Amino acid sequence: MFKKFFLLAYACVLGACVTVSGEPKPNAPAELFPHGYALNESFSDEFENGFDGSRWHDFYPTWSGRAGMFHFARKNVSVRGGALVLTARAENPEDVSPELIAEGKEKFSTAAFRSKKRILYGYFEVKFKSMNACVCNAFWLNDPLDPPEKYRPGNFTEEIDIFEVFGKSTLRPKDSQTPPNDRIYFTTTHRAETPYVESKVWLGRKISGKKTPVKESFSKRYHTGGFLWTPEKLVWLLDGKIVDERPNEYFHRPMYINIDCEVMKTWAGEPDVKDLPAEFIVEYLRVWKLGSNK
Repeated sequence: MFKKFFLLAYACVLGACVTVSGEPKPNAPAELFPHGYALNESFSDEFENGFDGSRWHDFYPTWSGRAGMFHFARKNVSVRGGALVLTARAENPEDVSPELIAEGKEKFSTAAFRSKKRILYGYFEVKFKSMNACVCNAFWLNDPLDPPEKYRPGNFTEEIDIFEVFGKSTLRPKDSQTPPNDRIYFTTTHRAETPYVESKVWLGRKISGKKTPVKESFSKRYHTGGFLWTPEKLVWLLDGKIVDERPNEYFHRPMYINIDCEVMKTWAGEPDVKDLPAEFIVEYLRVWKLGSNK
């Protein structure tokens, strides 16, 4: 109730301007919505009433984690104080299943939050603070296809990374002109041929990405990450400012919403166990339909 009262009391708060009625507006330039917008309550959550298992998974149903790096654990997904909290931990291998140990996933556990339904087009936004550790904190959309289609040749799996950020980076750049990974806002798209198996089989993958430098680690304060997905274009925003924009060449079918954290040792290095457990905090997930509902 505090968030709703706060929205009604003020005309603008950090990360979300609001109308007089109290319905939040996107933290984005108004010109991005020439035909208006309406809050999509089915895919939005203020996390004021605990974890809503009717709409969200606290795991990734077809993927247990990245081989040789980590596993997802449901214990690491929680709602506390009106916020979604995703935790990364160093694990005792004796507490991990033999199946995960066989794939080298026993050292770290992380967290995955995923929608139960797919969504097509809209404006997507979270207010977040990354964990202060060398763990990737991400907000993304994907359609891996359902079996058996995902395992058959002739189709595509698709992913849009709204953002990937790090609170720390163990691996340092090779030159002084390149910012470390914890000073970059990564915005990326992936499209690969089927058959597809998460983190194992990516055939003919096409990757398009941009690295936007920032002045400080995303663990220092809260930010808003936004993304506009229309039939014509893809637009990425950080704190209400456009940082990346491209034509929509491929992404025209519904996708799942994901918020997760992952260990990426070949990209940024392993986290220092002294930094764990660490928390990726999301104050809200808001999604707007394109076009007015009036």
